[in-house]
Amino acid sequence: MKIYHRILMVLLALLMLNSCKKDIGNYDYTEINELKQTDIPKEITAIYGKQLVFNPTVSFTQDANFDETKYTYEWTYIGPNGLGGSKLFQLATTKNLNMQVSIVAGTYSAYFSVTNKDTGIKYTKPFTLKISNEINEGWIMMNEVNGRARVDMLSLNTAGTFDVINDLLATTNSGLTLTGKPVMAYTYNTGLLIGPDAISYGLYLGTDQGTTKIDPNTFKWTKTMTLNYEMFGDIPAGFYADVIQQRGSGTSYMIGKGNAYYYERVQNIYYSVPINYITSEQKGFEVAPFVGGDPSSITQAIFYDKTNRRFVKHTGSASTCTTLPDPPDANKLFSFSTKMDLLFMKWSSYASGGIFAVLKDPNSTKRYLARFNTSDNVQTYYAEILGTDFVNAEFYAVNPEFGYLFYAVGSKIYEYDMVYKTSKLMLDFGSKKISYLNFYEFKSNTKYPDRMKLMVGSYDPSISDGTEGSLGIYTVPGLNGDLVLAKSYTGFGKVKSITYRER
Repeated sequence: MKIYHRILMVLLALLMLNSCKKDIGNYDYTEINELKQTDIPKEITAIYGKQLVFNPTVSFTQDANFDETKYTYEWTYIGPNGLGGSKLFQLATTKNLNMQVSIVAGTYSAYFSVTNKDTGIKYTKPFTLKISNEINEGWIMMNEVNGRARVDMLSLNTAGTFDVINDLLATTNSGLTLTGKPVMAYTYNTGLLIGPDAISYGLYLGTDQGTTKIDPNTFKWTKTMTLNYEMFGDIPAGFYADVIQQRGSGTSYMIGKGNAYYYERVQNIYYSVPINYITSEQKGFEVAPFVGGDPSSITQAIFYDKTNRRFVKHTGSASTCTTLPDPPDANKLFSFSTKMDLLFMKWSSYASGGIFAVLKDPNSTKRYLARFNTSDNVQTYYAEILGTDFVNAEFYAVNPEFGYLFYAVGSKIYEYDMVYKTSKLMLDFGSKKISYLNFYEFKSNTKYPDRMKLMVGSYDPSISDGTEGSLGIYTVPGLNGDLVLAKSYTGFGKVKSITYRER
């Protein structure tokens, strides 16, 4: 049996070999039209927000004159899918690439593909797509142009200087169109990631028609980024934020429509029921648009009760505020129930930190400066302000190094020394007018030392084309010395609010 089996295997092998010999030379080979050349480099670089143009050279083995209509084209790249993974995105379906770059800065694996319509054969050339972002860091300005809000930017470039970018939202294809007059611009670390458009760094823009955040890296906007999505409960009609101010990481205060709100992301305490309410009195009050207190502290904030003309305090994550008790007569400089109108309030790091408040006597033209600590409510200063033309002051700023109170009247800026109760004319812009005055509070004071410098926004009222605005940054010397211009920029709208996109 074994011998028979072996003979059978040999016969089968001989038959197969004979069949193969008969087939030799019976095949007809047809050459296909193959991709011969394309000059796609190993890396293509582009700049976010700008046009990327690349026209590749393509040739095929059987298409000497290269008829583009015989092929289809596709440009793709692999990017994040928003869920922690990645997917293939399409850039274009044309041979030549001509597009405004809206991809977040980074390095991506990308591909150029050509498909023969007749055969369906697809050829793919891989390359690296490197996106850089020139609009990465700098001053973001909420400006007014012909009565409407527009966002301009002083963008930090690789040389360490700043470039003017007019209409940032249009330049970056943001998707956000602002309506109304400008109110505020603000950035801060929002902490936890919450919601479909959640980002850990909030860039907020506000007008008198509404407030929203945008992506701080791409400046893109979606509807769910509006402030309403950070609020629970009944939202007043036409609501917008006058003030948003950070307290520590992930904690913030907001004031809008005369109400104050508190947001604590770690404990999921959203902007909801207003906190401008005194439990012991069982009544609420209208709050002035100022938040007083150390921005690095999450323990307390000072508000001003416009209804009853007094200072009040919010502590921790409480749902209401408390009144401030007056100190004993020996330490009392003024009553926290001032019975005056509040014109300005700001916490300053001057002299270990405290509140500076400018108060107006409702029955006279007198103005007063009050100072007190937020930690223990100790009063440190109170006196009438005797500065030149102070009754007509429009803007105020407190120097954190020397405690000088700067104020603007028309085209002039004065420095008020509270110790000597004297004022000094520091700047006169002549026919120009002042629209902004501030000592900006950087989140990182070590990286950005300009927090000690006075920022002055001015504009030429005879120009209304969106380039009438200027920004000057001044060093403030001690001993009431003259201001020293450190930097100046022009070519944007009328500055109303400024925030810095830190990195």
